[in-house]
Amino acid sequence: MTTRAPGAVAAPGDRTGASRRGLWQGRAAVVVGIVLLGLGLRYAVTGLSPLLVDVRAALDIGTAGTTFLGMLPTLSFGAAGFLAPVLMRKAGPEATALLAVVLAATGSLLRPIMADAVAFFAFTVVALVGMGIGNVVGAPLVKKYFPDRQATMVTVFALLMQAGATLPAMTAVPVAEAAGWQASLASWGVLSLIAIVPWAIQLVVSRRRRAGATAATGSAPARLGYAQLVRSPVAWGTALFYAIASLNIYAMLAWLPTLLVEHWGISQADAAVAFSVYTFLTLPLALVVPLLANRLKNPTWLAIALSAAGPIGYVGLILQIGPAVVWAFVAGLAGGAFSLAIAMFNLRTRTTEGSAGIAGFAMGIDYLFGTLGPLLGGWLFAASGGWELPLWAYVATFIPMAIGAMLMARPGRYVEDALAPSTARA
Repeated sequence: MTTRAPGAVAAPGDRTGASRRGLWQGRAAVVVGIVLLGLGLRYAVTGLSPLLVDVRAALDIGTAGTTFLGMLPTLSFGAAGFLAPVLMRKAGPEATALLAVVLAATGSLLRPIMADAVAFFAFTVVALVGMGIGNVVGAPLVKKYFPDRQATMVTVFALLMQAGATLPAMTAVPVAEAAGWQASLASWGVLSLIAIVPWAIQLVVSRRRRAGATAATGSAPARLGYAQLVRSPVAWGTALFYAIASLNIYAMLAWLPTLLVEHWGISQADAAVAFSVYTFLTLPLALVVPLLANRLKNPTWLAIALSAAGPIGYVGLILQIGPAVVWAFVAGLAGGAFSLAIAMFNLRTRTTEGSAGIAGFAMGIDYLFGTLGPLLGGWLFAASGGWELPLWAYVATFIPMAIGAMLMARPGRYVEDALAPSTARA
């Protein structure tokens, strides 16, 4: 038996304190806010890529500038990952969600009307930092407001994140052809603008409730900052699992079509089909993986299986066995690691603050590793003159990712245990 950390509440599997009620009962603003937040976490990235040629021409952005622009999402998301838990500790998750959508709307709506590249880059960072904060705040909000429906709402949030990445890429060119690239880039920013309303409402409501609760109890929850998180095997395992998944997936997003053409020798059209299969899998996996993780008593095997999917696919690509699309499919199953990590933010924490802390800690490290993934592949390709060495390097990442999976998913351990290092375990 594990003694709860100071300030902890019931563990995720404990339903005694979470009676089931109507989804909208007393939390309509949160439901709408989470839907809009989830949909609005990727459009500044995926909505720009199809229009990059037009943007470069209009703002006279060179190769170096384009490379820097490509690195901004992971750098901004990583910095925001470390910042978001601090904001939540000081202002609460509702205020942090409101700040996230305000920044996302401001940056996304203003950057298309900028006349020079520097201003465009600056407002891109504003939008991306807002979205990075939103990445972190989603799971803690689910934990706070939906203790009776955690599996469902985490699944919804993960699915909306993937849909919010796919839909802007699909609509970018048609909207640009009809109204210009500026209108296309700004269009999805309206979503974040609308999201300000439910989060402003919920912030007012939550502050009234918090004032009443503080007056009644006279106490505050135990602090869980980075000093405590660095003592937690769960936090380090989650960060390692998420970071290696990010390294691999961002590498494949950058290099998979190219290596299929150059290493496998297939046409660009066939490589595009295989790549679309790889990227599409994130949608069904976002639906299935969180629900499965919540039903399993021990999700360790699921985490290890997702860790192995990418490397197995890479070995198939190296050996060129069968159709390339089969191995792209197998490697694409690793995309479920993102959804699993988001689910584990709540499954391995007891409190909203714990969820916020581990989410920020993992995502801050995650996106920095995501920046390294494409760079590692490009450097190893340049050094070796082929794609075998980069692929074998990515195969080797199974080892640290599997170690992270075991530290993250082992039952009976929670990140709040770091608040009580002497806690006894059975």
